[in-house]
Amino acid sequence: MMHRRTRFGFTLIELLVVILILAILMAIALPLYLRAVRDSNRQTCRSNMQTIANALQAYKIRSTNHLFPAQTAATDPIDLNFAGDANNPPFVGNDQDLQTLPQCPTDSVSGDSDDYTAAMDANGRLVITCNSDNATERDSHNTVSSDPGNTAHGFIVGVDAQ
Repeated sequence: MMHRRTRFGFTLIELLVVILILAILMAIALPLYLRAVRDSNRQTCRSNMQTIANALQAYKIRSTNHLFPAQTAATDPIDLNFAGDANNPPFVGNDQDLQTLPQCPTDSVSGDSDDYTAAMDANGRLVITCNSDNATERDSHNTVSSDPGNTAHGFIVGVDAQ
């Protein structure tokens, strides 16, 4: 009587073909995944800048002299960490326009409160800039849609539509 042996294993060639197919699929999927993560971080950062801009505008409207935090004149720098006092309502704090300053998702230093700065440009427009320690990501966050080649400025209120 003859016994038939059934083979349930795979040959080396079959395994190599499967590994090659998986490697090709990963080569296609990985760049798409990394781009999605980068775009998500960029959008989160831009949303943070819009939130800061909205809070600053609300503060300016609420302020009796219509200046931004810690300003005595419209040309003074804007201090986002300003805590204020009884005569000058605070900008950041409990029950204020911002509870805390947001952190850029690409900044590796957690709890860093200097991720964003605010200033007035030469045209008198409010500019919010990301200061992430990741220079490549920071430059992509700070690109304004009306001038994509210029990363010297940040989110300009009323100009940046993204």
